[in-house]
Amino acid sequence: MDKSEPVGPGTSLSALGSAFAALREPVLAHWSGRVRADIVPAQRLSLAALFDTFGILHTHLAEALSSGSARAFATSGTSLSAAHGRERACNSDYLTHDVVHELQLFREAVFQVAAERGLALSSLEAGIIERSLEQAIRDAVCGYAAVMQEGNEAFVANLSHDLRNPLNIASATAQLVGLKADDPSIASMARRIVRKIEEADAMIQTLLDAAVLKGRTKLKLSLAQFEIMALVEEVCVDMPLLGKSVIPLGEQVLGYWCRMSMKRVLENLMANAGKYGDTAAPITVQVSTAHDRMVLSVHNMGQPIPEHKLAHLFDADKRMKEVDVKGWGLGLPFVQRVVESHGGSVFADSGAGRGTTFTVAVPIDARPFARNGDGAAAAAA
Repeated sequence: MDKSEPVGPGTSLSALGSAFAALREPVLAHWSGRVRADIVPAQRLSLAALFDTFGILHTHLAEALSSGSARAFATSGTSLSAAHGRERACNSDYLTHDVVHELQLFREAVFQVAAERGLALSSLEAGIIERSLEQAIRDAVCGYAAVMQEGNEAFVANLSHDLRNPLNIASATAQLVGLKADDPSIASMARRIVRKIEEADAMIQTLLDAAVLKGRTKLKLSLAQFEIMALVEEVCVDMPLLGKSVIPLGEQVLGYWCRMSMKRVLENLMANAGKYGDTAAPITVQVSTAHDRMVLSVHNMGQPIPEHKLAHLFDADKRMKEVDVKGWGLGLPFVQRVVESHGGSVFADSGAGRGTTFTVAVPIDARPFARNGDGAAAAAA
């Protein structure tokens, strides 16, 4: 690898990078204590929500330090920090300055723990960390702001939902008329009315889905306890039929999630990996756990996603403009909304030589974060 290029996941660490990576848990422990003490809303964050992406960010810093290049950035080729900002907007009472303050505290923890453990950093190495975290702050604020600007769709979502009630009554009435009608022509007209109501209902559902994807409203999930690796293997079964080789790796994790929604997340991510990845290389699906979170990653080799497109991968408006109206191209925005509705985050990492990885991190028990019937977060059983 050219030492002038940023490095990414999977890159071999230098001695310095390995020493820095070994400080991850002490850094996270020091940082989490400061966050709980200094940022009031953090007192209401679960351990899983508190740590979300910061362990991965620390690993990215270790990889950037391993490059030995002043131009290396831990945020290159990843939407990690923007995903963190979105997660805080969706699942906490954070304000913009809290998002900034949290990352500033992380920077302080990195340098303080490194000094305490005797890890000397040159001015070049300290500069890599400083610039990387400054960019992380900007990305996180942009992600946070994007969610906060999406609130206007809530009215459309609620109105669309309410419109379905009179339609259901009209449909039931038309079916009753058809059953009681002695005149075949009236029965035929009743059936036609029912079909048209079904078409209208489908259109309203499309509008509702689009509004939910663009807005801050969480999807209504049907949570149940199941083992995630069993679901991975279930989805993987169909891939060889499409000419794609898949390697499932990792551990069995039993948790509370919406099985149908998580299956669609997997299907979308694996379909993208198959469509855009190197056809000669297998897709790798890996399951792991970290800080009370289930981490699911889908990786494929192939051409990297251009840096300027990473920020728009989950943008519903952008994708709708780039694809035919049929289907709306809402796969990745839907993935993001499902993950955020579980109290988690999703981000992409892509670069030459390392391929593309989509990483989903959700609480092992998503019940405290899920939307119940009235749209509020449900309490864990």
